[in-house]
Amino acid sequence: MEEKELLSEEMLEKIMMGVAIAGTAKSLGKEALNQANQGDFQKARELFAEAKKSFVEVHGSHFDLIQKESSGEKVEICLLLIHMEDHIMTTGLFLDSLEDQINLIERVYKLEAKLK
Repeated sequence: MEEKELLSEEMLEKIMMGVAIAGTAKSLGKEALNQANQGDFQKARELFAEAKKSFVEVHGSHFDLIQKESSGEKVEICLLLIHMEDHIMTTGLFLDSLEDQINLIERVYKLEAKLK
């Protein structure tokens, strides 16, 4: 029985890089939240900025695929691509609210300091 290539090597590489970069952005965001909860707001904001920078990179590569398809080029759809898109979407949603979370935690820290 002949084995059939399900996905081009180039597409597989893009997908795996997308998953990895989105994962890095999410991890940086979680560490930023952790730092905010420990009261280190400068470090939290630095990590948040790093997370956003990573996310912009992965979002750009995803947008390239969208542009390819919109220009008529066939884009291979597979479960791995959907998995990558899921990572991008959940990371994007998390990062969209993270800055507000850091700001709220800082406000709580300041209010608690006034009560002491």
